[in-house]
Amino acid sequence: MKSVTKYFALFMSLIYLMIGAVMLGGSPLFDNIPRKYTLIMGSIMIVYGLFRGYRVYQKYFTSHEN
Repeated sequence: MKSVTKYFALFMSLIYLMIGAVMLGGSPLFDNIPRKYTLIMGSIMIVYGLFRGYRVYQKYFTSHEN
């Protein structure tokens, strides 16, 4: 079960990164939202995706032994 959680968390961090990149790239999906808001939200999504990815790496891929 821990393996499923690990890969789901990695998948979600990638999803946040991709959504942020699409928002920053000026996709037509977000044409009805002012550009300054898509830039802000896209940046937040990328930072959050990086944060989640770091936390997953720290929790599942580093040794906790001293």
